[in-house]
Amino acid sequence: MAEEFLSDSTGSVRPNSDAGEPQRERIEFLIVGTREGVMAEIRKFYTMGFAEVDEWSPVTPVPNSDQVMTILVRYRKPGTTDSSTRSSGR
Repeated sequence: MAEEFLSDSTGSVRPNSDAGEPQRERIEFLIVGTREGVMAEIRKFYTMGFAEVDEWSPVTPVPNSDQVMTILVRYRKPGTTDSSTRSSGR
């Protein structure tokens, strides 16, 4: 129980995020296409309730191409099908 909390340099106690939790697996969703197509897919995922628009990374040009890309990062606990732990792709 005492290992669940660590003190920082100021002496305050903060929860230890690693205590009792298995490692999380990083899952990346990548969209590559024309700017119009990528933005349409981001909006579609939003209307489906899959991801907020601002969770995706900024749209970035693909080198030597007329395409762009964006990424969304989620985390899941190994052994589950839940990847609902959200993290911005930025």
